[in-house]
Amino acid sequence: MATVVLLFAIIVPPFVGSASLVDKIQPYLSTISQEVASAQLPSLGTLFSLTGFLFLTVGVLLGLIFFGLRFRPRKARAGMVLSAVGLLLVTFSLFDFSGDVISGLFSVVQVGPWPSFGFFGTGYLVAWLAILVALVSTRTRIEVTRSIPQMQIPHPQVVEDTIPTGYVTLDNILYGGLPLGSSIVLTGPPCDEKNLILTRFVETSLAMGRKCVFISTSLDHVRNLLRYSKSFYVIICNPQADMIAAGHPDVVRMSSVDSLTALNLEYDKAVTTMRSEKPAVLCLEILDDILLTHHGGSRRWLMDILGRNKTNQITCLATFNPAMHPAGESQAVLETFDGHIDLYEAEVQVRPKLIRIKKLGGRRFLDTDIRVEKDKI
Repeated sequence: MATVVLLFAIIVPPFVGSASLVDKIQPYLSTISQEVASAQLPSLGTLFSLTGFLFLTVGVLLGLIFFGLRFRPRKARAGMVLSAVGLLLVTFSLFDFSGDVISGLFSVVQVGPWPSFGFFGTGYLVAWLAILVALVSTRTRIEVTRSIPQMQIPHPQVVEDTIPTGYVTLDNILYGGLPLGSSIVLTGPPCDEKNLILTRFVETSLAMGRKCVFISTSLDHVRNLLRYSKSFYVIICNPQADMIAAGHPDVVRMSSVDSLTALNLEYDKAVTTMRSEKPAVLCLEILDDILLTHHGGSRRWLMDILGRNKTNQITCLATFNPAMHPAGESQAVLETFDGHIDLYEAEVQVRPKLIRIKKLGGRRFLDTDIRVEKDKI
């Protein structure tokens, strides 16, 4: 809001009176154009004023983008500081401080929005007030962001029989990773952070020599992971599956999730053909589609597949969005898993994403919320 007020105060200052802004700055613009066109260097005052207007414009744009649209208070604050520097340069280059400056500061301008460059004027005063309000507002938002807990564990404890997720901060509060042979559900709205955590879990498991079964309906996500085809068994349930799996014979293509029996058969085949010294991992990215299609039957299918996984010590990480389903059906699915990790947005204006461990099958974990930063996953 302060940025908008600043912009308004600069472009269309209040109390314009009978003279227009163009009429008042026309002589100044003519002087600048003559100096630029001539061979001589522009005067020091001209350079100061041009630099001031440039800083002022860039600062206002930074404020509008990073505070009004993208909620980046530190960058917005930098924009407001730049606006203040620009306004100072404009002050020293354009305004005449002779005469009664104090009375001019509080005068209602009757002729010209920039008061004939003779005294400050109301529009100029409003611009400075707007900058001060913006600086205070961005400082408040920065303090709110700093108050969100950050997870720092200098020497995390590691519990045996765990599989790292590959996201170091999450592994720290899990004391090393997901319990071997457990079933964990990662809940939250659709977002890049949730997909990145699942991708990092797949990459880390494969790097450790574990086989991985990935069941999904997402064409884009599967396409990004197909480079691991040697140790990676993919079951994709999508009507357009043939489009991306044509060059990958190991990819099982199903047009939908209508037949849970067919899905079970393909999964059993994958587990049989992927025997190795280390227990495999399973990534489920189809829970939402299965629950939307089968409702009550989803829980029975899930209990069956997770029970067989526990026997074979296969660790399962699934993604789920409870907001897409009735509360009773969502709760029935969540109770089927050993552990529950929740990814959510904090209720502050900057709306950072936080992650919280709700349960872990009786295993120890740090009961604290951590901020999820995409570039650190």
